[in-house]
Amino acid sequence: MRRLAGLLIVFGVAATAARAAATNWPLFGFDPARSGFNSAERAITVGNVHRLHERWQISLGAVADSTPILLQHVRVGGAYHPMLFQTTKSGVTLGIEAVSGRILWRFATHGPQITDSTPAADPSGRSIYAPGVDGKVHKLSAATGRDERSPGFPARITRIPSTEKDASPLNVANGYLYAVTSGYNGDGTPYDGHVVSVRLSDGTTAVFNSLCSEKRRLPGPNSCPQQRSGIWARGGAVVDPASSMNGRIYAATGNGDFSANKGGHNYGDSVISLSSDLSSLLGSYTPVNYDQLEAGDVDLGSTSPVMLPEQPSSQTPWMLVQGGKDAILKLVNRAALPGVGNELQLIDLPGGLFSTPAVWTDSSSNAWIFLGFSNVVEGYRLQTNSKGVSSLNLVWQSSAGSTGGEGTSPVVADGVVFVAFDNALIALSAQSGNELWSSAMHGAGRTIGPVHWESPIVVNGWVYCSDENGQLTAYSLR
Repeated sequence: MRRLAGLLIVFGVAATAARAAATNWPLFGFDPARSGFNSAERAITVGNVHRLHERWQISLGAVADSTPILLQHVRVGGAYHPMLFQTTKSGVTLGIEAVSGRILWRFATHGPQITDSTPAADPSGRSIYAPGVDGKVHKLSAATGRDERSPGFPARITRIPSTEKDASPLNVANGYLYAVTSGYNGDGTPYDGHVVSVRLSDGTTAVFNSLCSEKRRLPGPNSCPQQRSGIWARGGAVVDPASSMNGRIYAATGNGDFSANKGGHNYGDSVISLSSDLSSLLGSYTPVNYDQLEAGDVDLGSTSPVMLPEQPSSQTPWMLVQGGKDAILKLVNRAALPGVGNELQLIDLPGGLFSTPAVWTDSSSNAWIFLGFSNVVEGYRLQTNSKGVSSLNLVWQSSAGSTGGEGTSPVVADGVVFVAFDNALIALSAQSGNELWSSAMHGAGRTIGPVHWESPIVVNGWVYCSDENGQLTAYSLR
């Protein structure tokens, strides 16, 4: 304990120096809308990103097929420290001092399967919500990793953890924790993709099942005659950032029966919109070829809905973008989801989309989205013509790397797009796609290993990314 206390004092000096104007990265995708855009980042710029250098690389003890989150001011041992939190596939969540890479605590859950989920920070900054392989979400002390038994926690999100997976990152917004479920590789049933909300003030739980949606309890193995329709995209439950939308949430489902257009209650291969407390289904969108998607294992929900900024001059000022395994990007009016078909635009993609796109607004108020694939990154700009019709237009493609996985989720900060490929983190110009930096370049220090769904975070002048070698690597400016 004396040695730990001494280390914490040393770490505290560096952490205190970094406190000014520092921000948190509290969720996958930075914010509840999963934008992947750190609007507060000013340390790393287009002009200096080439100076990034590896600061440390640690072993997590197992693969974390996810992203870390960061809280800048966690009180540990009498001082404040920046802390990273990441969960491994085996259900172990780690608290890591962000300046040194020192692992300060571990919290283990036990169960029959794995998780690819990411923790989420409590708004207080004193606790985090950690996914487990025991079918539950745990509330942990950010300082010590202690399991906090506050009302509603640990919160059970599945009754069948052997076949129902907590794959997507957790989300916190509107005074709720949101979690979603899917099946494991191979689509072994039983499972019924569903959204769970836990009210943070008192632990009250609500459930929306994408199949047999009239039933509002956690499904068991025989609760619904239909199966699958998993919610497994990297974004999971996405929260609308527009105040006029009253905190509504969205989720995209995978293969499963769709019958809502015929008076049924099944929403396979659909985008669903729900009120913040899950009490009301506000609308849905489903491609017209839903039968073919279901029969061919071509999940619409291989990626999550993307919220575009308001476009005041557009006939449809509130829009979302939805990808899928079918390699078609759909632009949809989210103010009133259109039901079956009726998209605003359809765009052919280089392949199925499995990552969460990043959303950015440039200095001229133009909205952009950035899509990551296995061997290419694309940048699209949203434009509205004189008739008020909005469309996405491809501006650039970059082939700066490749991965044996399906592609990782880009993030953007101060005009720089960061994306992970096998053995290299890449920085690109958001405006042009030109390569600005690579962790594999000479002089950058140690680089990352191969990646699957691992993706970086960029916060307070640092870049962090885990990999399939079970490592977490940190970079900062020299």
